Amino acid sequence: MDPAPLPAATPSPEISFAVEYQGDRHNGQNPDLYERGVFTAKSDGTFRFSGRRRALVGGEQIELEYGAADITNVDATGRTVWFSTTKGRAGAQKNPFVFHCRDAEGARAVVQLLPKTVDAGHVSAAVFQEKLRQLPGARAPFESVTGVLLGLNVAVFVVMAGAYGAGWMSVASMDPYIRFGANHGAATTDGEWWRLLTSMFMHYGAMHLLLNMWALFQAGQLLERLQGRAFYAFNYLASGVAGGLLSLVWHGQKAVWSAGASGAVFGVYGMMLGFVLKEKHAIPRIVFKPLQNSAVSFGAYNLLFGLVYPGIDNAAHVGGFVAGIGLGWLTAMPIDREKRRQLWRGKFGAAAAAVAMLVAVGVTAAPRFDFSFREEFGWSTAIKGFRENEAKLLEKQDAAVGQWRQSAAGGPSSSSRTSCRSTARSDAASTR
Repeated sequence: MDPAPLPAATPSPEISFAVEYQGDRHNGQNPDLYERGVFTAKSDGTFRFSGRRRALVGGEQIELEYGAADITNVDATGRTVWFSTTKGRAGAQKNPFVFHCRDAEGARAVVQLLPKTVDAGHVSAAVFQEKLRQLPGARAPFESVTGVLLGLNVAVFVVMAGAYGAGWMSVASMDPYIRFGANHGAATTDGEWWRLLTSMFMHYGAMHLLLNMWALFQAGQLLERLQGRAFYAFNYLASGVAGGLLSLVWHGQKAVWSAGASGAVFGVYGMMLGFVLKEKHAIPRIVFKPLQNSAVSFGAYNLLFGLVYPGIDNAAHVGGFVAGIGLGWLTAMPIDREKRRQLWRGKFGAAAAAVAMLVAVGVTAAPRFDFSFREEFGWSTAIKGFRENEAKLLEKQDAAVGQWRQSAAGGPSSSSRTSCRSTARSDAASTR
């Protein structure tokens, strides 16, 4: 008797999910599609994404289909899912295909439907990230060096603007900057070298502060883990000092008051570049290239921006960036806890010696002035009230002279009165 025929296999039903293709800079935007669409896992083992094509004006409705061989390295975080592919603009641009489910549960369900193929580069990156997570670090953001630096900068700004009238959105008074730590050739080289450090925590308005703190937040947390907290803090401050010293040398006798964390922040990106150049053999290319590109792009863009717009201390930027590259290279260590313990002391000795030499050269090369900054500032402060009231005093003088002319038969000529006013104004200008 022939066996009964097996029932025909029932094809798997199509499963669809509503998705979105747009996102912010943190969770990514899809290179091929935008707005809302639908993801469908088809019964024949292919995957379809429907939506609007990206275009400057009115993208048409399209459908993109991917086979299992077209999708690798599927991953997700929260409601965002992404994968690598060689198809479409995502493949041509070497960017992942990114889409967003309604919630994290939907994203997990989609990941279960997509292929599980993972390439060697993705595996090595995952291993690298796991080793990075195992390195010692702060248990909470406010305990990290980056968190402390952010907090100090904000605290100094609030005190300067709120208690000393420095100004919130723009500079309302230079006095607090001059008194408490902005970097200036005549002041810093007159025995007040501590200004090289204090100037790193002062900012000329809220926008100046926010831009620097955003750049520090973006790169600082990763670099702190790569370098270790001690090296990261040491290199940050050293880069800021290097930027301040080059600013002194570059500006020479010019009356430039420099303040801001940008020299040290440039140092952070320089450190990242120095680290990846030294340890690129130990860092997967998929991790190495974005770090290198980020550091180079940040440095190039901001240095060019500083050349175009006046009022930006590009010398401090260059000094911090170059010092950061050197210190990042000197203190770079493998992502291995045991090897780091063995190398730490020697690395710190080399970095400390390099910084000592850099400071010695910078202090020697910095210009010297033939007057005491404190004496000049004291004199300027003493006559400040007179300068502010000069216009009122001149008005009173004019009124008194007019009354005297009316009551007297003769009086001083108009030329003598004009000469007196010019002298007063000239003297005031020369003391500013």
